[in-house]
Amino acid sequence: MIELTTDVDFIVRCITHPYVWGNISDDGAPPMDLYFPPVNESVLWIRAGEYGVFALHKHNYVTYEAHTILLPHAKGLAVNIGVDALKWVFENTPAKRVVTNVPSFNHLALRLALRVGFKKIGINERSFCKNGVLYDQTFLGISKGDEVIIPTLTMAA
Repeated sequence: MIELTTDVDFIVRCITHPYVWGNISDDGAPPMDLYFPPVNESVLWIRAGEYGVFALHKHNYVTYEAHTILLPHAKGLAVNIGVDALKWVFENTPAKRVVTNVPSFNHLALRLALRVGFKKIGINERSFCKNGVLYDQTFLGISKGDEVIIPTLTMAA
């Protein structure tokens, strides 16, 4: 089930899961045990059952930046979850465009974004620092109406 959430404990558990934290944190991130998510009107947290969350940062009225936080047990279901989440966003917010940035070392996230229907827009060179190394980020986007159609996944609540 895709729904808005304000469950900070669940959000923190997802983001600080070792499988996730290693892929999303950069050199400027706080220590994992001190992480606290931004909970305000500029970020929507979308829960995907027990599989994870999506953070949607509002850039403006119609453009949102998505951050995908899926737990290891979402493997094999990630594309369906991503498609369902995008469908929810386009049906329940004013969003007409969703964008995301994926560091070059995160091959799984890039493959997921492309399979969900995001298109590459460009490369933001040397824009993500991890362990003292600068990585490029692929900038991707998808517009309302361009979503991939996959039969809706029925997720356990």
